[in-house]
Amino acid sequence: MANTKSNKADKTKLKTTLTRAEVLKLLDLYHKFDSGLDNIVECLDIDISTLRDWREKTYELREMFNFRPTVDEDGTPNHWQRKVLPDEPNAWFYEEK
Repeated sequence: MANTKSNKADKTKLKTTLTRAEVLKLLDLYHKFDSGLDNIVECLDIDISTLRDWREKTYELREMFNFRPTVDEDGTPNHWQRKVLPDEPNAWFYEEK
């Protein structure tokens, strides 16, 4: 499901320059998903280590692109909902008190 509340009505083109190390992380992510899916298709089953690898890679991807949780009207972060880009108006950032 796509985020329907988009910054500047989806007209903003987000481009970024990636370092070689970041591209290698994306390639590693691709390989993890590709091999995991191959295993699922061949065995019609999934093992816990594949799920653990996928979870680890989602964390790496989130950190690499600074994907943010949304914030509700009270300023509370919604960590369980889909992440948004950091330039979205409803992107949550931690603030020291």
